[in-house]
Amino acid sequence: MQILMEDNRFSLKYYLVFFISPLAIALCDIKYMKSVDRVIGLLTFIFISVIISVALWKAVSLVSSHFDIKKLNVTVVMVAALAAIDHLIKLVLSKTGFETSIIGKYFMIKHSHNINQNGIFNHFKIETSQLNMIIFKSAILLIVICLYRLFKSATARKVYVLFAAGALAHFFDTLFYGYTLDYIYFYKVMTYDLKDYYIDAGVSVLILLFLINENKKTNEKRR
Repeated sequence: MQILMEDNRFSLKYYLVFFISPLAIALCDIKYMKSVDRVIGLLTFIFISVIISVALWKAVSLVSSHFDIKKLNVTVVMVAALAAIDHLIKLVLSKTGFETSIIGKYFMIKHSHNINQNGIFNHFKIETSQLNMIIFKSAILLIVICLYRLFKSATARKVYVLFAAGALAHFFDTLFYGYTLDYIYFYKVMTYDLKDYYIDAGVSVLILLFLINENKKTNEKRR
């Protein structure tokens, strides 16, 4: 199995895929939308999340247009750089305590210490030790590394870079802090960090690649 997509064909219509993750979260939270403020918070979350995901994809695409992302050393440097950016932001925020409002109370830089460090663990209220979390995240990182050869085209390799950067940044959180410092706050909806957007953007494009590949297979069968 290979994850493929023809290079240089990420057209404008494909950017709609970045609505997938925030809309999925919106559907899960819609039953809690019982006030105008919550609805505004949810809409803010959707549109700001799309903007951040698009910006990340554009940034990765810009770098890959100047360097051959299919080369291992380029991939490694990009993964390390993205993980380092997430870690650097958290280092500055943790040292300065900086918080600010960007769009009133609906979109803020606001600290949240995610002790469980994992959405699934949070959902099921599973508590675990830092050592167990390091082992768990090391295993996830190792799995991501082993998947490297599946991502062949330049577009697919960009997806891999985002996944790997997210996994490495997750590992850094546990190793250096013992918790995740989330700081991108949306009123009564979600508090994210940058690496969450690495994962969201990667998942969105991976879904797109899957749909394109399936459509290609269907068309080939009809011939």
